[in-house]
Amino acid sequence: MCWDPICLTTAGSQCVRILGQWSNVTFVFINKTMTWTEAQSYCRANHTDLASVRNMEENQKVTELLPSGQDVWIGLFRDSWKWSDGSNSSFRYWNEETGEPNNNLGKEACVAADFSSSGKWEDWPCNWRRAFICYSRKS
Repeated sequence: MCWDPICLTTAGSQCVRILGQWSNVTFVFINKTMTWTEAQSYCRANHTDLASVRNMEENQKVTELLPSGQDVWIGLFRDSWKWSDGSNSSFRYWNEETGEPNNNLGKEACVAADFSSSGKWEDWPCNWRRAFICYSRKS
C-alpha cells in the first residue's frame, strides 16, 4: 500500500504508484463490486479511468497490489479489444490455458484480470459485479 494523496481520498482502496521508463501512473484497487460500466464511471469520476495495462511491468505491479484469487475489472473491452481511456497499446495477457478470450455464449465483452492465475486476463459478461482497478495519471 502506498500513501499517495490519491489513495487517501478513496475509502477501502489500496494503491501502488508505478514510475518507470514507460509508466507514470498510480493504480488504485477499489475493493467494492460494480459492473464494468459502473466501475468505469466510478474511475472516471474519482481517478482517470479503469486501468489500462500497457506492458508486463505494469501487469506485475497490479498483480502485487491485489489479493490472490480475485478477479478484477480492467479497462479493456470488446470493440476490437480497445482500452476504456482510448489509449493505444497492443499488450495483451490472455489466459490461453482456458482459451481466453472465448466470448462464451456471445456475452463476454469486458475483461477481468484473474489473480488466481498469475494476473492473466479473461473476458466476462459486463453486467457481472467485481472489484476493479482504476488508474490516475501523474504529471
